[in-house]
Amino acid sequence: MPYVHITTWPAKDESEIIGLQEDITYAVHKNTGAPLDKISVVITEISPSRWADAGVPGSHKDFPVKSRRKNYEE
Repeated sequence: MPYVHITTWPAKDESEIIGLQEDITYAVHKNTGAPLDKISVVITEISPSRWADAGVPGSHKDFPVKSRRKNYEE
């Protein structure tokens, strides 16, 4: 049955993870009809320094801006 794996930065609060698991389970159940007890949701948290967008690590001070760059000249 459905197995959903989400990779994200660490949550600030455990309730965020629980809410995410509940919401994903609900969406999968609603859209596929899979029984609730057959839906698995796994959350993997990765340190921002181990995550990069556009080649910019999440721990970089300018990550919000630089990670949106379209080329290396920006």
